[in-house]
Amino acid sequence: MVLRGIWAATLVSASWIILQNLLMFARPAENRFRVMLVGYLMSLPFVLVVYYYFLQLPFPSGSPSATESPKLGLIHAYFFHLLLFFFYVQCFYHVERSVTLRLLVELYRFGCNGAPIQSIQGRYPVEDMIRQRLDILHDRGFIKLRDGAWHLTLKGAFLARITVSIAWLYQAQGQHERS
Repeated sequence: MVLRGIWAATLVSASWIILQNLLMFARPAENRFRVMLVGYLMSLPFVLVVYYYFLQLPFPSGSPSATESPKLGLIHAYFFHLLLFFFYVQCFYHVERSVTLRLLVELYRFGCNGAPIQSIQGRYPVEDMIRQRLDILHDRGFIKLRDGAWHLTLKGAFLARITVSIAWLYQAQGQHERS
């Protein structure tokens, strides 16, 4: 039963992820996380349908044991579906937002001719990116501008301390520190 739940979750997750990516390719949305969340929520009833369909199929090794409960399989189906959603979101944001991978894709698109440095710098104006990120941090209350300099708020200092602690705990280096 548990294996059927995992298969049901995998099938439903793969289906909505592929469908969502095709739709996003045709018509990109501004808030992609919201679209992912809506897709996940809309797929929840399908987990139940596919799971009960799988219950009707013959069991691969004969009959299920008497201790296996269909409810346990359904719980595993929904839990695994949730884990696949988290995995998809993490992969999406890691791959989609990685500047390094985006640069590689752009260089690939330029082909054999290569890309002049001015073209790349024109697409990634660092000053604008930094200004946008500072504005977002300011709007969300993590920093404030005082006497022409940016300062952390209590909320920003708390998040920075947590980040430094986690980096120390995992002995993680910032991108600028890697060699």
